[in-house]
Amino acid sequence: MSVPTEANAGRTDVSSRRPRTAERARTLAAHAGSATLDLPGDREEHVIPAARAVEADGSLLLLVPGETAAVVLTSRDDVAAVLHLVDVAPVAVPHRVRAHCWIAGWLSIPTGPDAERAAALLAEAAPDPTASERAGTVVRLEVGEVLVDDLWGTGHVEPDDYADAAPDPLAGHEAELLQHLAAAHGDDLYRLAIVAGAPACADRVAPVSLDRHGIRLRTGGPDRTCDVRFEFEHPVADPTELGGALRRLLHGVHGES
Repeated sequence: MSVPTEANAGRTDVSSRRPRTAERARTLAAHAGSATLDLPGDREEHVIPAARAVEADGSLLLLVPGETAAVVLTSRDDVAAVLHLVDVAPVAVPHRVRAHCWIAGWLSIPTGPDAERAAALLAEAAPDPTASERAGTVVRLEVGEVLVDDLWGTGHVEPDDYADAAPDPLAGHEAELLQHLAAAHGDDLYRLAIVAGAPACADRVAPVSLDRHGIRLRTGGPDRTCDVRFEFEHPVADPTELGGALRRLLHGVHGES
């Protein structure tokens, strides 16, 4: 199935099968490329964590650099803070920012064995192996409120729903997969867009997002874009199932406008 929609600001309508808002929030918490921690105080601090990891209950572990931030955090318990996450498409498309997510909660500093476990999780999650070794303060953000604003729309997530959700199983591989599709399967993507009824703005077609339910293509240029959402026959459970789902979509499925 496909759903072509206008997306002048990168926003599209929903299709019949979609990831829940809580799942999208957990995915962004773990995989969004940009994160800024907003701290309270007379001099509001906006800190970029050097490393980030997500615990099983959704709490976030952050390595916070900077002397001022460390002083704010060590002087008080349960400091209120907001983590702003920004997700950007891994391929060049118009309106490249795909999502914003704000996670509000309370900061605390792990101690004892908990601090050692937190440091180990940050070291495992850091894309830069040296990031977790940089000077800074390891903090935990306990989640109190979540707001997501993405390609699906805007929605609040209750803490319990957020804690119970899981990130999309393809999120860790999405960037590589979309870049491969853009580089090696441009003709196939173009045919899909045309079949879906988007020829008027299909001078350029690129994949903009991928999840266990399907793939979203973006056509057109800066002034006028059109998004087309294609759903897999069945949701995929992990990357090993994705190859077959994509082959059936690219070579055997005709979309509906």
